[in-house]
Amino acid sequence: MSESSASRAQSIRSASKRLDSFHSASYFSAAVAQALAEAGLSPRNQYLAVRSAPLGAASPELVTATFYSFSPAFVAARVPACWDEAAPSEVCAARLAGVEAMCAELFSASAAGSADSLEELRAAAERVREALAPVLAAQDLSGRALYAGHRAALRPEAVRAQDGTLQVFLDLWADITLLREYRGDGHLASLISGGLTGLEAIVLDSATGRSFTPTAMRKSRGWSEEEWRATAELLADRGLLTDGTDSADLAEEGLELKAAIEDLTDDSVAAAWEVLDDAALAALKTDAKALAVRVAESGTIPRKLFGHG
Repeated sequence: MSESSASRAQSIRSASKRLDSFHSASYFSAAVAQALAEAGLSPRNQYLAVRSAPLGAASPELVTATFYSFSPAFVAARVPACWDEAAPSEVCAARLAGVEAMCAELFSASAAGSADSLEELRAAAERVREALAPVLAAQDLSGRALYAGHRAALRPEAVRAQDGTLQVFLDLWADITLLREYRGDGHLASLISGGLTGLEAIVLDSATGRSFTPTAMRKSRGWSEEEWRATAELLADRGLLTDGTDSADLAEEGLELKAAIEDLTDDSVAAAWEVLDDAALAALKTDAKALAVRVAESGTIPRKLFGHG
């Protein structure tokens, strides 16, 4: 990869990460959780149900495969039982209702600090949507199961806000979700190419200090401490981790493997982003930062769950 192409890939990665904070907030939002509960979903089933509902009444095997990093036993304890609580179509509708309620909290004049600040955020959202439109149009379905399901579930006629003043933010959340699931499917293919199982991948991810802490990762993905420890020790034996403890860092070979996987992930989305020139990409990064700051200021995503790398 040339220096210029590497710089562009880093800019795309940075813009994607900033935008993704808005999508990710929906997994921690009390408003979204309430909407899902009102649809009948118990709290323990909500995450797996809400993200797999675009696939239909998915089996535990399908969810385990497409989510990649979750314990099969953890998934099987929740899927397909979640579909007895709420049908996939009901889950998709409740999710959007909850996201609209979250948007009302994030993007009010009082939350933004002033009416002028809110209008600046609204203008940024509109510019981001305009910039992303050709990128989303260029995203191919091939080999991307979760993205394909979400593209069907988040077709424009399905994403309708009850409050018209929130429509641009709800539309933006849907756009970012499609961007995220497309990159996510590409990342899973990169992990497979890198020879990592789902558990190995998240053990290494936690060791970067930039993802969930090991404790938070085990709880959210359903792995026991014994399973985690055994895998960490094997990764240490392979020279990828400094040791098998929760305080382990990536060893030099682990850093190289993580970098190679991220490069492959960048490659998996590069074609779709070719429609934006460098100036448009730079402008998108700026607007994405403004939206990410608003999400961070809201405290919706609890920082204590994450490392400090």
